[in-house]
Amino acid sequence: MSSTHSQDYDKNAERNRSSVPIPGFHVWEVPGRWISIELSLDVVDRLNQDVIRGFGSLPRRGAEVGGILLGTVSGGGRIVRVEDYREVPIEYRRGPSYLLSELDTKAFEAALADVRSNAASSARPIGYFRSHTRDGVGLSEEDLDLVASHFATPETIILLIRPFGTKPSTAGFYFKEDGKFQSGPPLLEFPFRRRDLAPDESTPPPERPPRGMSPSSRVRRAAAAAEPSERPPVRNAQVKSVAKASEIEVVGPLLTSEPRAIGPTIPAETSKFRNGRIWLPMSVVFLLVGLLAGFQAAMRVGPETFGGLDPYHLSLTVTPAGSDLQVKWDRQSPVIRKALRGILTIDDGNYHKSIELDADRLQGGSEVVYRHYSNQVRFHLEVFLKDSNSVAETVEWKQ
Repeated sequence: MSSTHSQDYDKNAERNRSSVPIPGFHVWEVPGRWISIELSLDVVDRLNQDVIRGFGSLPRRGAEVGGILLGTVSGGGRIVRVEDYREVPIEYRRGPSYLLSELDTKAFEAALADVRSNAASSARPIGYFRSHTRDGVGLSEEDLDLVASHFATPETIILLIRPFGTKPSTAGFYFKEDGKFQSGPPLLEFPFRRRDLAPDESTPPPERPPRGMSPSSRVRRAAAAAEPSERPPVRNAQVKSVAKASEIEVVGPLLTSEPRAIGPTIPAETSKFRNGRIWLPMSVVFLLVGLLAGFQAAMRVGPETFGGLDPYHLSLTVTPAGSDLQVKWDRQSPVIRKALRGILTIDDGNYHKSIELDADRLQGGSEVVYRHYSNQVRFHLEVFLKDSNSVAETVEWKQ
C-alpha cells in the first residue's frame, strides 16, 4: 500500500459517504480528503465511559486513558472502520497524562501482539486513541513516536477525545497526508456522544459489557500523594440513623415536630370565667400568631414535606457493578432539586478525593461510577442550598 494516498486521491471520484447513513456507525469525513472513517456507535458508548471515568478520577484536570483501535480497512485503504478498542492501562509514572514508561511500553506491545493473534476476530489494530486533558491541542511527540513504532500502515488513524465536566466530550481523528499526521487541532471535531451522533436512532444502545475502569488503582495512589484532598467540614451537623451502614447529616434549620393545623377551639361547655368577651379577642390573636408560625415553618421546609416526602433525604446508595461501585442519589429529592451545588467525597483506604457537582449534574446525572482498590470505601455527599445551609449523607461499602 502506498503512503501517498493524498497524492493519488481523485477528487472527481469522491463519494460523500457522510450523507448516506450506516446503521450503528457515524461516518467521519473531511471534504476533499482521501479517507472515510466509520466509527461504531457501540464503541462511542463504551469508550466515552472509560474516558469520563479517567477524567473524574483526579481533581482539576483528570487522568488520560489510551489504547488500541480495532477494525477493518477496505476500499483500497480509503475506508477505515472502527469496530472495537483495547484499552491499555499505564502506571502514570509521569503524572496524569498518557505517557508510557518502559514497563508501559512492554504492556502496550503485549496487548498489540494479543489482538493481532486473535484468530476469532476479523478486527485488527488500525490505530491508537487517547483522551486529552492536558493543556494545548493536537498530538504530542510521544503520540507520534508511539504510533511510528507500533503502527506501520499508511491508513493508521489516531482518535483524540477531550472530556468536559459540564458538556459532552468532543473528539476528532488524525490521519496521514504525504506520510505525516496533521498538527494542531483535528480537521473536524464531533460530539463524542451516541445520541448526538444518531439522534433519530429508535433502538436503545446495548448495555455495556463488564469492563475494568480506567485508570488503574496505581494512578489513584500516585494522585493521593501528589494532589491530596481534604473532606470539607460539615457545620452544625445533626445525625439521623438509617438502615445498615449509612448515616444522614442534616445542616440547617430543622423543625422539632410536624407542623400542626391551628384553628379555633370550640369549648365543650361555656366558660364560667368573669367575662367571656375578654377571651374572644385573645383567641383571635393566638390564632393569627399560630397561623403565622405555621406559614413560616412551611416556607422554611418547603411544600414537599406536606406531600409525605422527607425533604432532607438524599437516598445516597452504593451498589457493586463488576469491578466498579455505582454511587446514586435521588434526583427527585426536594433538597436535590433546590441544591445549588454539591461535593462528593470518597475515602478509599489511604486515597481521598473530592468531586465537585454542579446543579445540572446533581439533578440530571444522579450517578457516579467509581472503581475501588480497598475493601472499605466511604462516600459522603454534601449539597449546598441558598442561605449557607447544606444537607449531607454518608454511605459505606464493605467487601
